[in-house]
Order: sequence, then C-alpha cells, then structure tokens
Amino acid sequence: MVDFARLRYAVIEAVRADADPERFVIAYRTEQALHDLAPHSAFTVLGFFSREEAEASIKRCVSAAAA
Repeated sequence: MVDFARLRYAVIEAVRADADPERFVIAYRTEQALHDLAPHSAFTVLGFFSREEAEASIKRCVSAAAA
C-alpha cells in the first residue's frame, strides 16, 4: 500500500545537446530515493509537494522558452 501523504514530486529534466530538454514528473518518498532515481548531473531535479504543482512548473518552463 502506498502512503500518498508522504510522497514528494520532482521535475526531472533530461538535457541533450542535439534536442530540446525533455521534462517529466516522478514521485519519490525520500531524498535518497530521489538521488537513486536521478544520480547523473545531466538531470535537473526540483522538489514539489504535489503532482499538480510539479506539472504547473513544467508548463511555466515551456511557456517561458516559447516566449
């Protein structure tokens, strides 16, 4: 059983030289679990308390890049 109250969310940005960055949201329980999921420096990780907040961050990034 998953304890959703203890989950945190992060926006992971995969940076590639030959393409635009790709962003997606993942759920994690602890900082260590997050670092285990995204240990490489090519990823940018931002923590949020809700999935909706994380998804809104992606939309803001995409809107700012398009402007």
